[in-house]
Amino acid sequence: MLFNQVKRTIDRHGLLEKEDRLIVGVSAGVDSMVLLHSLNAYRKTFHLSLIVAHVNHGLRPEESEKEAELVREESERLGLPFEYGQFNVKEFQKLGGLSPQDAGRRIRFHFFYDLLRRHHARKIALGHNAEDQVETILLRLIRGSGLQGLKGILPIREETVIRPLLETRRAEIESFALEKKIPFLSDSSNLKQDYLRNRIRLSLIPRIEAEYQPNFKEVLLRTSSILREENDYLEKGAEEAFEKLVRGEEGDFLFKFPEYQSLHRAIQRRVIKKILGKIYEPEMVIEEKEPSDLQKIDEALRSSSPSFLLELGGGMRVEKRYDTVLLGKGEVRPYPPFEQELLSPGRTRIDEIGKEMIIEEISRDGLNDYQVDLDTALMDYERVRFPLTVRNFRPGDRFCPLGVKGSQKLKDFFIDHKVPRFERPKIPLLISGEMITWVVGYRIDERVKVTEKTKKILKLMVV
Repeated sequence: MLFNQVKRTIDRHGLLEKEDRLIVGVSAGVDSMVLLHSLNAYRKTFHLSLIVAHVNHGLRPEESEKEAELVREESERLGLPFEYGQFNVKEFQKLGGLSPQDAGRRIRFHFFYDLLRRHHARKIALGHNAEDQVETILLRLIRGSGLQGLKGILPIREETVIRPLLETRRAEIESFALEKKIPFLSDSSNLKQDYLRNRIRLSLIPRIEAEYQPNFKEVLLRTSSILREENDYLEKGAEEAFEKLVRGEEGDFLFKFPEYQSLHRAIQRRVIKKILGKIYEPEMVIEEKEPSDLQKIDEALRSSSPSFLLELGGGMRVEKRYDTVLLGKGEVRPYPPFEQELLSPGRTRIDEIGKEMIIEEISRDGLNDYQVDLDTALMDYERVRFPLTVRNFRPGDRFCPLGVKGSQKLKDFFIDHKVPRFERPKIPLLISGEMITWVVGYRIDERVKVTEKTKKILKLMVV
């Protein structure tokens, strides 16, 4: 009996706890309607609070209205609160460059998580069944997936999304609905061959069962169960590596690249995926396919580039700064070429870097009253040519770093000091005539250093 199977799934995976408050996603299809009635039957046993949630994607106007009305009426009959969300999936799909299925899934999860917060609920219940599991595994195999994808849909995800019907066959669900006279509506789009999932369900699986393996679904479900256990083992290793390797700073996540390289590749990818899971909102984590961001990050980190900046969708960025890798969200600000003349003495605002340059003239006698740091430079006044200007890096720049004999390409200086390529345009350069006299924050030029013969000093500060 269906109730017994659902109860086994609930108990085996710990899907429900006493006094749980659930958002129940109900589409009006047979799976979700049976899910609603099953959870309602357990309402007294577990002291559950159920909130019915229905999403109208705006794709099938006539059917959608009937579906919404059916779910509303059934919610009222069961004495349950009803939440309705209506969205334009086609418009969202175009804006995000997504497939209709991905766009609809993102909208649904966003709506469900919003209800989760508003109702102070603990879990979201969805009506996926055993056949959905088989279809999902095949879909991921065809698209290309690793072990994390081939393990299939999880009965419980992040202790929030639960699927009590996941181990129940579709035929049993339909039979139960007819026996108990549970009303439901069939989605006409499920019969269209336009979608890959439908073709897998309607054509591929029946052919495999008819010509190759009559028990194909059972075999695939057993395989996914084995893969899930092996995936759990790797996940524990990845969690240990994450705790040792990764630290979070102001919304960004950092780790040392040599330590990351020492990990097995399977663990490397899982560590990156864990970081992505912490950066993105839970509703943005889509189980249907492996995230392309993960593959792009993996490929970039495997490249030989000592530094890079990788911008991904959703404001996500990855920066490799030689031995350090940073992942986070936030717009990467471009730094176009700039050049500005400075007041001397005086204060000059440099809008491109959001800082001010302060120039003072001081005597040799007052030198001991000043402390020099990375944002302060002292120069021999007589060796500086005016007017002074500030600009950013240009190809071919050279200067004579303090303490080094001869000149050096600024590019080589940046490499020696492990300044990433994408950071170099941000660094202001103080120009005296044709000479770079100060790479701000790093080094002054040997030719303008203060010596015993210096009588007058030019003090420069960036604040």
